[in-house]
Amino acid sequence: MEIHKLILENLTSGIITLDSYGTVLYINPMAEKILHINHKKIIGKTYNEAFGVYFELENLITQMIKENKTVRRGEIEIGHGSIILKIGYSSMPLKNEEGKHFGYNIIFQDLDVISAYDK
Repeated sequence: MEIHKLILENLTSGIITLDSYGTVLYINPMAEKILHINHKKIIGKTYNEAFGVYFELENLITQMIKENKTVRRGEIEIGHGSIILKIGYSSMPLKNEEGKHFGYNIIFQDLDVISAYDK
């Protein structure tokens, strides 16, 4: 496994990578765990299809794509069944080696888990 993939696979934060059209290219294991989803079911799907059950996340991605927006530190609450997940996130557009835009990254953590460690 190449080093970059190994790093992403072992992050303690979730990461989702989309192409410029909003198609899911990558989701790491921690993102799967936080969102209770399987990468096999969402890779290659649009973010609307992949994250439609998470209305707040879908809206965040829509805004990010529409405005090509970078958020350095944001928080949202995501409904998951009867549970509300408090998520801290950063989002950013991605550029290739030539400096051309090719997609987006969202990096996030479950803030409830983090606050439990602080107690």
